[in-house]
Order: sequence, then structure tokens, then C-alpha cells
Amino acid sequence: MSEFGQVFMKKNYANSLVKVLCLILFVLLGFRQFTVAQEKFGLTTSNYGGINAAQLNPAATVNSKLFLDFNLMSAGFFLENNFLYIHQKDYNFFNFLQKNPKWPSLDVKGQGLDYYESVEKVDGFQRNDIMGPSFAIAAGNIAYGFFTKAVTVTSINGLPDDIAILMYEGLKYDSLYGIENLNSKFNAATVGWGEIGINFSGIFKEYRRNRWSAGINLRRLLGYGSAYITNNSMDYTLVNDSTLDIRDLEAESGFSLPYNYESNQFPDDGNFFKGKGTAIDIGVMYEKKTYYPVRTHLKRNCSYEYEDYLYRIGLSLLDAGSIKFSRNAQVHSFSDIRVYWDEVDTLAFQNLNSAVYDISQVLYNDSLASLKANSFKIAMPAALSLQADFQYYQNWFLNTTFVLPLKTSDVQISRPSQAILSVRYESRWFEIGFPLSLYDFQKPRMGLFGRIYFFSFGTEKLGGLFGFSDFTGLDLYFSFKYNILKGDCNRYKPHHDCRHLTF
Repeated sequence: MSEFGQVFMKKNYANSLVKVLCLILFVLLGFRQFTVAQEKFGLTTSNYGGINAAQLNPAATVNSKLFLDFNLMSAGFFLENNFLYIHQKDYNFFNFLQKNPKWPSLDVKGQGLDYYESVEKVDGFQRNDIMGPSFAIAAGNIAYGFFTKAVTVTSINGLPDDIAILMYEGLKYDSLYGIENLNSKFNAATVGWGEIGINFSGIFKEYRRNRWSAGINLRRLLGYGSAYITNNSMDYTLVNDSTLDIRDLEAESGFSLPYNYESNQFPDDGNFFKGKGTAIDIGVMYEKKTYYPVRTHLKRNCSYEYEDYLYRIGLSLLDAGSIKFSRNAQVHSFSDIRVYWDEVDTLAFQNLNSAVYDISQVLYNDSLASLKANSFKIAMPAALSLQADFQYYQNWFLNTTFVLPLKTSDVQISRPSQAILSVRYESRWFEIGFPLSLYDFQKPRMGLFGRIYFFSFGTEKLGGLFGFSDFTGLDLYFSFKYNILKGDCNRYKPHHDCRHLTF
């Protein structure tokens, strides 16, 4: 057995290790890399959003105030769950940014990292992504763009509280002994990928002050790792700290990781990308303009001016697609399992292969029986989004946006639903917004968005920064970019004509 396996199976270390892993996932995962918040409402609803706004509705680029938008880097972090939390008195976000931060306690009940005992079903969502060099150019009635991203997403849906508590507390938590637990469907999945994509949008119908436009993002996905578990039925009793009575189990698990399952080498010697896939985003947008557009053919694309609107309505389909993992992949299926498992606490392993083989041996009396496939497909976190933006006073906007998740596969990253109402003021060099959001249609959150010149920053959850309550998650994002306004060719002042005047 490897040194890691020996340490892990020592009973006085196992429980602490699980808590450490929980803390790492819960607090530190996003701070080890540059990341972006889930929807980035401040960036994606702004008329200065450019290529970032295309991530919420691909039709946004042709209607942007920008002729050229070049994204240098956009980054942030999103995490939310209803089970794990850090006590308000023990949480200080800015402490995590110090060179030698003081981590919350893991072992003292009522302090540091803890969990809500009243939760029946555990849900959680984490998304990290970075948008690298990307651009969008508007050329009259059309716009096109290019973007690059790296993304990691994790979702947990409907995990029963008894399993979550058992994972956290370990087998010695006697409050769970002798209780029959009958659990229905739940799932968890994680996937990481890099992508390159192109955006195209255009105006397809325009009459009087009415404008219709549409857009599409075509994305190539290169997956570098994924794992999932889906459960249809689980009926069990934890008899004591060494005995598990399983009366029924219907579940499936798969993984494809940059990791050698025999030698524990990370990363492995194989191809860095373990899977490939495609995804699309499609959007349409209607605008009611403030004046009758006067469209003339101009020699230079940068000479076309921005045409203001009274209100705008958009509808988009996001993240429709999947990644197929076929390298270093395993799928294990457990069906119609009934077993009385003695000495479950003695399960030891040297590597991931030995772990799944040992479990298969116990449940099937055959170490290879659970292995069903060497590839799997995981669906992206598909959603429908509806956006409405109203300019109630010059440069002042009221926006409402809804994001509704779509189930397209049993093996899928599931994003939470969101509703947001925000007010913002925007000008060329300064922008500020105050979003009020309803996460998963249950949790109200207050946020803040700001832009100064080419730097943008924001959060949809101010409480995650300042510790207004127990810490259950965080939302942060920022962006560095350079852009040129429509009508400004950077050599002379923007063109103006009489259509801007009233008599």
C-alpha cells in the first residue's frame, strides 16, 4: 500500500481529511486560479459589455455601444450551497488573501466550518472560468467576435442530508446508527474544459423605430477532466461504525481525469485533453429605438454610430451541448445491489483502480463486474434566459433577467435558476449598478457593479465579502479590456447629424 493509502485508512485521520477536503472545496477552490462568476450580470447586461455580453445573449454584440471591444482578461469566482457554512464570527474574506491566512476550525462544533442540520436535500454549485484574449467588432448591420475561455463547473442536486452528514462526520457518528435511509434520485458532477468560440450577430429586420437582431456563439470544447455520480435508489442502514446494510442500490459513476489510476501520478503521461465536444448559444433581441434610424452606407465601419433605445427585450438559449470523454475514462454501474457489508471501515486502497475494484468485489463478488464502459458524455449546464432593459432616464437603466435551467441528460451539470432586478447608470468612462438577485428563486442577495474606464468589477453577493451572515458562498468578478465606441474612428470627432435633434 502507498504511503497515502496507509495514512488515509488511519481512523484518527480519515474524518479530519474529509473536513479538510470540504474546506478546500468550499473556500479555496476559486482562489487557486483566475476565475469568473456565474452570470456576471454587471458585465453581460451593460451596453459596454461587448464580447462579455455575448455570453448572456449572442445578439448583444451588434447592438453594443462599442465598435471594437478587446477583452484582455475577465476573472472572478462563484460558489453557493445550502449545507456547508462558516460561522459568521469566524469568517473574514480578506483574511484569505493574506500570505499566511488563519483557517477556520474544522473540529470544534459551533466554530469555523460547520453544516446546517435542518437541510433535507443538499444543493450546491461552483463555477470558475477565465476569459482570455477575446474581441468583438461591429460593422454596421453585423458584428462578429472571437473568444477563449477555461472553465471548471461543479453541481450537486438533491443529495440526501444523511449521506452529506456521513461524508462530513465519518463512520463514528453514532447519531446515524440504526436508521433506515431510503433515498431517491440525486446527482453530482464536475467537469473542466477549455474552449475557443466565434460569435456572429446581425440585424435581420428593421422598420420605423423597431429593430430585430439575432446572434449565435459556436464553441469548440476541449475537456481536461470530469467525474459524475447519478443515483436512482439507495436504501441502507448504517448499523455501526463497521457495518453497512445495503438493501437496494441503483447508481452509476464515471470519471476521466488527468491522473494515473495505478501510480497516483498527477498529471498522467497521457493526452492533456481527455474529451472533446461542441456547444452553441443562440439569442434574439428586440429594441424600441428612441428615434427613427437613418442608415446610410459609410466607407469605414467605425463610422456607424450607436442608436439609442427606449427598451430592449432578449431571449437566449445558453450552453446547449456536451463533451464526450473517451481517454482514461471509466464508467461503473451498480444495479440491484443487496449486501450486508461487514468491516466497511477496513476498506483500504493504494490507488483509484484498487478502490473501485475493491468496491466491485464487495458488491458483486467480482472486482471487474461494475466496469461497464470506457467513455461517457456529459451535458453542459443548458439554460434559457430572458432579459429586459428599460432606459427610464438618460443613461439610467432598469434591467430584469431570468435564467431557467434545462435538463437535457441524466449526466449533466445542472445550473441553478436565477432572477435579477438591477438599476444602473452608465457613461463612457464610468458605470455603477445595484443588482438585487434571487438565487435559485429562494435566496435574496444584494450586489454591486462598477466600471472605471476599462476596468470592471462586481459581485451579486455583498454579504459574501463583508460577513453580514454565515458564509455559504461567494460571487466575484472583474474585467480588463480596451474598446472603441461606435462612430469614433479615433482620428476625428464622432459624426453627428440632425436626427439627434428635436424641434
